[in-house]
Amino acid sequence: MGHAYGHVIQTPQLTGLTAQQGAGMAELEDWTCTYNGLVMGVPDSAISIVQVDGLLTLPEVRSSDLTLLQRHGLFAGDDYMNGRTVTLTLEVYGSTREEFTQALNDVQAAFIPGGIEAPFSFKFPGVAADRSAYFLARPRKRSAPLDLNFAYGVCNVVVELYATSPYMLGSDTRESVVKSFARTDTPKGLTVPYEVPFTVQSNGAPPADPVTWLTQWGSIPARPFITVTDGASPVLWDDTTGQRFAVSYDGTFTIDSANERVTTAQGDVINGLIAEGSVWPEYGPGTHRLRLTSRDEYTAARAVLSWVDRWV
Repeated sequence: MGHAYGHVIQTPQLTGLTAQQGAGMAELEDWTCTYNGLVMGVPDSAISIVQVDGLLTLPEVRSSDLTLLQRHGLFAGDDYMNGRTVTLTLEVYGSTREEFTQALNDVQAAFIPGGIEAPFSFKFPGVAADRSAYFLARPRKRSAPLDLNFAYGVCNVVVELYATSPYMLGSDTRESVVKSFARTDTPKGLTVPYEVPFTVQSNGAPPADPVTWLTQWGSIPARPFITVTDGASPVLWDDTTGQRFAVSYDGTFTIDSANERVTTAQGDVINGLIAEGSVWPEYGPGTHRLRLTSRDEYTAARAVLSWVDRWV
């Protein structure tokens, strides 16, 4: 336990595009991908996708197990993932010499080594929960033999891409809103004119908490960025796991789950106001039942959760 109010999970930092920069990319058609401006796999185009290897393959694991001296076995350490290697096989075909030459030039221009990591975006049914996704990578190898097929305007090009991060990211930023209930304010004091007999109005039992269902598509647990408004010591509940996250603060503030930081609208860090027993919001794959409770029953608090799905 890194803190009294929860456990620490280190989140690797992404290089290149941020989640916000990567989100909002143009929607791709099924069985297509794009890199550095080159679109591949479009029906009847000169560049077809033959094979993509490495998307569903687990990246190489770096282990910190230690050898036990004069004993059988190892001392179990932590495992970490290295980068991801993706091998892309393309078939370049031209119905004319000019079309073939132009397509080969486009492939050469897109896959040039030595640059910074760029997004390889794809939409392959069944991969990344059937959604558009991307990873950041650089070309490391490219093979394009000149053989008999080449003489007839067909060339198989194999490109090896290397990503320093093992994660595939959803192209869209996901968002979910959770609200607390709010009573209808009742009249206070004596209002004239009045009628006899008097009617006494009571609050009665509190209404049920509004429920928000959150579906997390990624294979990696989501650590969302949360903006809370009109909160009065609010508590965010995950009924699916039984965990909660509570902050003893009134007003607007943000919860950065990935970096484990709570900040006011003025930029002050208020981690010291996190209630005992809180666990940083984390949502594993699947559906979660969320509720938000607040001390002020006449004002609906609101929590906006945003995250990007990740797969490995």
